[in-house]
Amino acid sequence: MKFASWFAVVLLSSVTFISAEEAAEPSVDAGFVPPKSWEEFVAFHQQGGDFGTWQSSGKTMALWEGIPAGLDYTVRYGMQLAHDGQVVLYTHYMATATGQVISTGTAMMYWDAESKTVKSSSAGFDQGQLYTGHSMLIGIDAQSQGIKWHYTETSRGKTTEYFQTRRRLDANRRSQTGQKVSGGDPWNEEWTRVGSTTGGTGVGRGILQRLRRVLRLDR
Repeated sequence: MKFASWFAVVLLSSVTFISAEEAAEPSVDAGFVPPKSWEEFVAFHQQGGDFGTWQSSGKTMALWEGIPAGLDYTVRYGMQLAHDGQVVLYTHYMATATGQVISTGTAMMYWDAESKTVKSSSAGFDQGQLYTGHSMLIGIDAQSQGIKWHYTETSRGKTTEYFQTRRRLDANRRSQTGQKVSGGDPWNEEWTRVGSTTGGTGVGRGILQRLRRVLRLDR
């Protein structure tokens, strides 16, 4: 009986110890802190030199519902301020070496006063078919110079959730990682700046009009 009691105490102690260890494990979002205001969000991008045009290339992976794996591609990304600084406009254009368009789209980031966070609405075409999406900012990691989003996309009748993380490598290079919330292999890219750093202004009205037309198609 004494042995049984002693064993029970040891077992309970072990369970408590393991639980405490598990509780002490850092969250996957540890370090990412939401900005307190839209101005703080914009300042992070302006001070870090994130606005402008970026380019990357590689081979597609089976991550996005509308993009097949195994295609060699080049992609350009653009980030600019719009609507008197109240919106950050993010665009991409991905194509093969022969000019076949793989994916193109636009996202508009803004401050949601009700939830006091940055959100984003997006739309575009993957392999000629419409996709739509929305994102919520998880936070900014000042130490690693990273920013992380929770992105939900609907494409070809299927809705999938993703984590998207970007980090600054140096003044003219960025890394981007996309991964399904459910897990699996990530899609990693390295961006290189095209042209000079910009202050984030100068978005053409035509880009905004095209985005509005695309969004209306999904209604």
